[in-house]
Amino acid sequence: MKIGVVALDGCWDSGVTSVIDVLRTADAARTRVDATIPALECMFVTSTDEPVRTAGGLLIPAGRLIDDCVAAADLDLLLVPALAAQSPATVVDFLMRQDVRGVRTALRRWADGGGSLAAACTGTFVLAEAGLLDQRQATTTWWLAELFRHRYPAVRLDMSRMVVSDAGVVTAGAAFAHIDLALGIVAQVSPRLAAETAGALLIEERPTPSTGAMSDYLEDHDQLTSDFEAWARAHLHSPVGVADAALALGVTRRTLERRVRDRLGTSPYAFIRSLRAERAEHLRVTTAMPTADIARQVGYQDAATVRRLRGGRQQSPK
Repeated sequence: MKIGVVALDGCWDSGVTSVIDVLRTADAARTRVDATIPALECMFVTSTDEPVRTAGGLLIPAGRLIDDCVAAADLDLLLVPALAAQSPATVVDFLMRQDVRGVRTALRRWADGGGSLAAACTGTFVLAEAGLLDQRQATTTWWLAELFRHRYPAVRLDMSRMVVSDAGVVTAGAAFAHIDLALGIVAQVSPRLAAETAGALLIEERPTPSTGAMSDYLEDHDQLTSDFEAWARAHLHSPVGVADAALALGVTRRTLERRVRDRLGTSPYAFIRSLRAERAEHLRVTTAMPTADIARQVGYQDAATVRRLRGGRQQSPK
């Protein structure tokens, strides 16, 4: 999974670094969960070929140009971290900047092509200003909720949750919610990997404010969703379905459907299908196995199904 972190001048330092740290930790933890989980690769995305200066004065090297990313469509997700605004008026000033206007235009083209998006804190305003949250559920930072509601009445603002996922767009609340956002992105790939990542980052036994978000994630971790993922990964070679999973886990299909949708923003069927595609791609890259044999390894009867899965992964970023 390739994730582009959109770095803008004046971005919140920890917003950028915490996302990258969480995703890199998750990538390092993949082999402890399942080696077939796709690698998590982060890269900076910028509006120009000049370095970006954060609010704290750090220099982020120029990354891939956002227009090139949109044209190539070879990333799975574009993520907009927070801008270090100190007041509602500062937020509006940020939104009117020429570089931010250019990013908004590029993000609209990205979304029109089916690309997935994420943003946290004041970064949610960039998506909303581009019209990309209209008619979607989303959240934002608590102290700017009133401005957000007034400026974007077409957005269904939900301030009861720290992370909200709706139709390919994930938003998160206040500044340190970047950690929750990153864990939420990992959870869409693998709930077990997200829990493993949160646990790995809580090395210090003494609780501190900086570990609050990860502690909250672990406390709020949904065991049923993780058990469903583990069961599905163990049975990918068999033509099993959602009803089989519900029976094995001792819950009703309706309960499993609801919990998986609430946690992952997708259906159990779609999640199993994504796991099959993931495993098939892993076998294609790491073995010389014929496509027909790969199909049987992931629960399908014919090679054509695997080819369609592969095409779907290339055309529809997660």
